Amino acid sequence: MEFQLPDSNWTPGLVFAGFVITLGVAVPAGFQGSIINAPAEYIQAWCRAVISTRFGIWLSDEELNLLWASIVTVAILFGVFISIFGGILTCKFGRKKSFLICGIVLALAAPCFLLCRTTSSIELLFLGRAIAGSGLGLAIAVLPLYLTELSPLKLRGAVGVLVPIGITAGVVLGQVVGLDQVLGDEDSWQYALSCYALMLVLCFVPYCWLPESPEYLFKVKNDPEGAVEAIRKIFGQHSVGDDYFMCVKVDHVDCEKTKSMSLLAVLKDPSLRLPLVLLCCMSAGNGFSGINAIFFYSVSTLERIGLPANEAKLVSVGLGCVNLVCSACGPYLMARFNRRPLMLISCTACSITLLLVTLMIIFVESVTWFAEASIAAMLLFIIAFQIGVGQIPFFIGSVKLQLFNLDARSSAIALGSLGAGMSNLIISMVFPIMQHAWGAYAFLPFSVYCVMLAALVKRFLPETRGRSVGDVARLMANGFRKFDNPQP
Repeated sequence: MEFQLPDSNWTPGLVFAGFVITLGVAVPAGFQGSIINAPAEYIQAWCRAVISTRFGIWLSDEELNLLWASIVTVAILFGVFISIFGGILTCKFGRKKSFLICGIVLALAAPCFLLCRTTSSIELLFLGRAIAGSGLGLAIAVLPLYLTELSPLKLRGAVGVLVPIGITAGVVLGQVVGLDQVLGDEDSWQYALSCYALMLVLCFVPYCWLPESPEYLFKVKNDPEGAVEAIRKIFGQHSVGDDYFMCVKVDHVDCEKTKSMSLLAVLKDPSLRLPLVLLCCMSAGNGFSGINAIFFYSVSTLERIGLPANEAKLVSVGLGCVNLVCSACGPYLMARFNRRPLMLISCTACSITLLLVTLMIIFVESVTWFAEASIAAMLLFIIAFQIGVGQIPFFIGSVKLQLFNLDARSSAIALGSLGAGMSNLIISMVFPIMQHAWGAYAFLPFSVYCVMLAALVKRFLPETRGRSVGDVARLMANGFRKFDNPQP
């Protein structure tokens, strides 16, 4: 008898786990991705004053911009580096303890933010950003794996997108908290940066009631009794009977313990090369699709089309809210539609809407209504992004019946997280230079990437919904040669 979770709908245990994991870590992690942007001018002024007082040096605008870029980028750098260890963490400590470690790492950053202004320490601000980036990198690698392994087959797509929903909600929350009218003013920005710690209570308090991944217990820890107990914790005491318990226990006698593949082993395995390229390219789409260029520099882009600074900040929050609403539709879409056509539609629509944004910003002075139309095009881009590019990469590598078996899954997800982190790092560093040099044309490379990603998906990604790993493996057996893709 093969070990599998009950074919169940949403249960109180699954809802509880999804709620705690999403609000306990995903939302605080997303919060750290956006909170630094709105109060930037006040933090920069504080940095300049601190350096002037401590060292007697008055930073020029160019030197201050370099310092600020370092403060922003250090979180992304540490996130990229630490995400590689997410796979190691989930294998060594399990999915549940790895979730707790993510919360602990994020919590360690809060006192650094809270005390940096009191102690006039830019070093504490740097340290807080580095720790917070590490927590975000771990969360992206750990949370999708944990959530999808807790869910039954028919809900894994819907449950898997809870992580991007939580991160998106955290981004919007950070945008709101960072407004001058809330906590992002000159006197309170340190509280804005550290208040996310209150949400981490949802990670620590209910931790003992969370189950471990049944699949991890059964196949990695060699613990069939613990796996069945975890199933009952998620789906109810009567979800599996004693007969199931005995069959699993007997079957497990001849079952070899699953060993996780290292990063190097995954990279060297020819059979995993194509799915790994697909996962990394789709994960990198979270940055190279242009979504981070829209949100990281939304205020400057909106000011470029003629909006005053205050209106630009409010419109930026509005774009974030639309992003959250569209992200919340993810469970519905993933439960009812195939992954491959969603990715194709999403990539194509992202490319077209970015092209429209570019053209409208170029001709905004010639056609007065192009200012409003460019904002509408940004809204359409966000909708297109959340249909597929913003959702599917978070779970397609982590779900049992998608691209990777259990032995390669942790390392593959770590590499996918590395792709996403590297794309975010490159965009955060390069896009301001591109925008300064090219103006509105800076959005065109993202449009081209979306076209290339659509071509890659169309040629090499088989439909994974409703298929086993064996079925997907047979479809991808020819590697980078064209596959036959009958509908599931």
